[in-house]
Amino acid sequence: MGRARCQLAYKAGELSSDRRGYERDPGGGLSGEAVPSEPLPFAEILRSRVWYRLALGQIYDFQSTIFQPVGGMDMIARAFVREVDGLIRYNAKVTAIKQDESHVSVTYVDARTGSAPATVSADWCLCTIPLSVLDQIDLDVGAPMMNAINAVPYGAAAKIGLQFKRRFWEEDEQIYGGITYTDLPIWQIGYPNTSYASPSRAVLLGAYVFDSPFAYEFTALPPEDRLKRAIEYGAQIHPQYKTDYENGIAVGWHRVPWVLGCFGRWTEEARKQHYENLCAIDGRIALAGEHVSNIPAWQEGAVLSSLDAISRLHRRVVAS
Repeated sequence: MGRARCQLAYKAGELSSDRRGYERDPGGGLSGEAVPSEPLPFAEILRSRVWYRLALGQIYDFQSTIFQPVGGMDMIARAFVREVDGLIRYNAKVTAIKQDESHVSVTYVDARTGSAPATVSADWCLCTIPLSVLDQIDLDVGAPMMNAINAVPYGAAAKIGLQFKRRFWEEDEQIYGGITYTDLPIWQIGYPNTSYASPSRAVLLGAYVFDSPFAYEFTALPPEDRLKRAIEYGAQIHPQYKTDYENGIAVGWHRVPWVLGCFGRWTEEARKQHYENLCAIDGRIALAGEHVSNIPAWQEGAVLSSLDAISRLHRRVVAS
């Protein structure tokens, strides 16, 4: 007879525990005998929609390695600032963009003081203002581009960071980086992928919800209530929330006045009708940003959109 056939019964044992974990892990010596864990009832696994969560890693955008800049994603923006230091005018709230055959003029006020309007002029304008804000500005462009601007709604999203006095997910539960997906309104908990085993405090992604009723619900709440909800829901997974929480921050993109939404929500129909008009150079004005890309909601889409618009502007200037 050949080798005995592998027993694939769905029950407690070495085969299932090697996938789902042990009740007591194997160890050395006389005390190292492993205790298999008891599998969840099959019906409960099906109801959990675990397959949906497992499939997220197969989405094309997530298949390749994705790196994180040390210090957070805004370190990318800070790197740009270093290169153009002194050229940025901060707290300038644009109220109008006008153009004629020879130049573009932009009128703005100081967002902090509400000072008298000021105007700057240039030969060309590459505008990266989100469409959710741009459609409220006195903008001197033709009907095709204006219709495109008005055709793109923005998705709701809320993100919550929670600071804890210790890294309990590592100390107590041996979780190092990664994400816990949930069926709670917070949708997910993200663990820091840096400074593993550090004795210092750390920040969790306590919630990241978008394009769902919960995103609108979180956005509608005051920031302090968003934090309370995140702690309440997160404690159902990590009871340590209640004792180790220190402080947090919650952002609802629809409440951020210079964004008024998280990202442009193109439909296939809207893209067919309006996308080329949004990308077109209207006189001396061109647009760029994640909303003018086929990679919405990603910084990559914003950067590639800007490079494309700059290249087309350059060719037009050289040709003229």
